[in-house]
Amino acid sequence: MKKLILLLVTLALLAALLALGACAGGGDSTTETRQELQDRAANGGTASPQQGQATGTRQDGDRDLGGMVINIATWWSDVSTDTVEPRSAAERARWEDRRAMEERYNFKIREVRYGSWHDVRDEVQQQILAQNRDFQVWVIEPTWFATNHRQRLFAPIPEHLFENDYGIEWNHSLIDLTKRDGVPHGFAHGVEMAGGVYFNKRLLEDAGLPRDYPFTLQAEGNWTWETFTDLARQLSRDLDGDDIIDTWALTTFHKDFLEHALASNGASFATVDPETGMFTNNTNTDAFRETIDWLVRLRSERLAMHEDDIGGEWDSFIQMFNDGQGAMRVAGNYVAGNITLRDDWGFVAFPRGPRSDTHNAWVSYNVHVIPQFYSEQEVDDIMFAMSKWIRPLEDDDPDDWMDEAFSNHRDERSVEDTMVKYTRNPDLQTMPAHMMMSGLGDTLDTLFAFKVWVDGNDASVIIEEGQLVWDAFLDDLNSDMR
Repeated sequence: MKKLILLLVTLALLAALLALGACAGGGDSTTETRQELQDRAANGGTASPQQGQATGTRQDGDRDLGGMVINIATWWSDVSTDTVEPRSAAERARWEDRRAMEERYNFKIREVRYGSWHDVRDEVQQQILAQNRDFQVWVIEPTWFATNHRQRLFAPIPEHLFENDYGIEWNHSLIDLTKRDGVPHGFAHGVEMAGGVYFNKRLLEDAGLPRDYPFTLQAEGNWTWETFTDLARQLSRDLDGDDIIDTWALTTFHKDFLEHALASNGASFATVDPETGMFTNNTNTDAFRETIDWLVRLRSERLAMHEDDIGGEWDSFIQMFNDGQGAMRVAGNYVAGNITLRDDWGFVAFPRGPRSDTHNAWVSYNVHVIPQFYSEQEVDDIMFAMSKWIRPLEDDDPDDWMDEAFSNHRDERSVEDTMVKYTRNPDLQTMPAHMMMSGLGDTLDTLFAFKVWVDGNDASVIIEEGQLVWDAFLDDLNSDMR
């Protein structure tokens, strides 16, 4: 009889334990598998490593940030879920989601306008050195990064925090540039739009070419430096035989052209060592030399206009293109909405260089940094909250950007072909190292960009003279990184 009673009690206890296990997990009715129970036992009764965060924090559904307040210092925004006034249904959905994330994980985020652009530039260093904990994230221009980074002002952000599945498009080329000891110290997200070549269809037709010829070359995979040069030779025309060019093949800013050309050939001014964080001079590479040589040849053949050719100001190329006296202009995406050209025009990617099999481009992002005095766990919590703040919604339309793009362009192919496939393709975009340097000023312009458009300059001389100054600049910038 005693054995029967003991058996019944044991069965009752077992049933209660099973019922309790089925109710665990905040209302989730899914019971743990045998393997999960074994994993839990192997980890001393805790969740398996796959279930939790790499730092030992709880998985997303259970994570509580304890009312953490995260202030993001900017020079343009002052808004939070408590103060925002959405201007559209999409904005309302975005902020409602942010409010839900704050409540679910127990945190608050506010974008704070710290001051003007100058205020942030001049004071971010002082505020971090003073260990001002009013701000957990600072947004800084990339050119402010290097000087502050060499003073170790920014906290390391473990790379695994950028490998989540929140759907965020992290800019990994920028993240790589912020590395020291192999660990990132800054981040950026989203997709920027790179520039390319704007072209006048009428001037192509006047030269006996198909109006949409650049579109055709791009679609066929034949839009290269070589075909660009051949096209330019037909578009730069002396119509009355007086040895004065009447319509130029290319009216553009020398700096814009040089940067696009370097990117298209896989060249660069510098690279960053991910272990030391120091910059290395890249102007002595074959890809760089090849690019400078090509630009000098374009100028020597009178295919590219310089302001001196028309006795104009430095920005004469803008009006020349808008007046229909220049067939092509290389410029950023922002130019599209400002073109006043009466003729029909199109937009294609920059032609690819001989060392590239596709149309690569450079883009620039502001850098988000966390002050160095925050602990590893605090950095983990800040990045967790930031990931919830910036993640895309399930209902977000990835093609929303196209509405504005179509309104800025005359030809749909400029958007549907060029931008979608190339100039807005994050896989083809790189953040170049020189855009992260403080104190750069117009150094690269005077060393290289201004010189390639001057008649009679030799590519090898430009590079040789430029390297000496560039080396000295990088040595100074690297001096405190050791």
